[in-house]
Amino acid sequence: MKKVNVNGMKCQGCADTVTEKLSSVVNNVKVDLENKVATFDGDASVDQLNAALADTSYTVAK
Repeated sequence: MKKVNVNGMKCQGCADTVTEKLSSVVNNVKVDLENKVATFDGDASVDQLNAALADTSYTVAK
């Protein structure tokens, strides 16, 4: 599993949106709201992950 930091999440709804959006490019997405981290299986780059989040206010930190 890979792990990335996600900026902009404040509530469970945020985490649910991030999970849904990242699931379009990687598999088995799990979002830890408290630590602002997403883990997943797959080989997407940070740019690809951010592209999946482009229509939201969330970003994956490089």
